[in-house]
Amino acid sequence: MKYISGIYGLLKGVIEAMLVFMHHLTGNFGLAIIGVTILMKIILLPLTLKQDKSMKSMKKLQPELDKLKEKYKGDPKMLNQKTMELYQQHKVNPAGGCLPLLVQLPILWALFGVLRGGIVPQDSTFLWMELVKPDPFYILPVLNGVVSFVQQKVMGSSDNPQMKNMMYMFPIMMVFISYKMPAGLQIYWLTSSLAGVIQQYLIMKRGE
Repeated sequence: MKYISGIYGLLKGVIEAMLVFMHHLTGNFGLAIIGVTILMKIILLPLTLKQDKSMKSMKKLQPELDKLKEKYKGDPKMLNQKTMELYQQHKVNPAGGCLPLLVQLPILWALFGVLRGGIVPQDSTFLWMELVKPDPFYILPVLNGVVSFVQQKVMGSSDNPQMKNMMYMFPIMMVFISYKMPAGLQIYWLTSSLAGVIQQYLIMKRGE
């Protein structure tokens, strides 16, 4: 528990310092959050590239996985064993595609702590929003859901039968999860998702 608390404290301190620095540059905490988000996306780019590689590998293996499902449909234990053997044979980590998202969650948690910690004044505004309060018009939660759906499409989730349902469920979950979040967090998530769409598009163009 102390280890987790220590990591959280360190991450919160780093984000706090970055946010203050960006605020000095921009003069607005909303713009500062956007700046920090873009900087974090750049830092996490190696993980994004790893995610893309993992997803491409999974896509190539899909026909083999389908064959295994058909062959061992009456034996879940053997199916699981053969599936893991296939992953090991091709050096594929099925959880690799989730890594950037898992990294984002502690960042989101730490940013929430920063917003609650008083670094961002209670009366800080950006566009129509107060950064420490939820979006009063629910525009950001809806945008987060829409951009999340677009991001899933760009990443090719619709081509993966296992991910197809998640492509529709995750954006809906995002709307319900984020509508009570402080606007500052929603700005972070929206900026991160938009940057993710652009990153993925550029990665795909590079791979063509």
